[in-house]
Amino acid sequence: MNYPHGVYDFIKYVDSFYGTNDPLYPLIDQNTKDPLNLYDIMRATVNYVEKCMKGDLEFVHYSWGDGDSLDRERVRDILLDEFNYGYVS
Repeated sequence: MNYPHGVYDFIKYVDSFYGTNDPLYPLIDQNTKDPLNLYDIMRATVNYVEKCMKGDLEFVHYSWGDGDSLDRERVRDILLDEFNYGYVS
């Protein structure tokens, strides 16, 4: 499967919002309380891109927006829903 150009830059973009490098909205693993890491951002991004490409029912009208803010928010939702992350309270 071919992944979109710029995915690595997108992962860094998501990290700047939710990760460990002075994020605006930090996320933590709900079990371990560890901060969101690049590996999980990458996994959630791959998950999102694959769902878009497969036409997954939930994602049937979604498409990769070249790593825009909507892509970032959709990856965040995957992290919250499927990867057990939550906001720092």
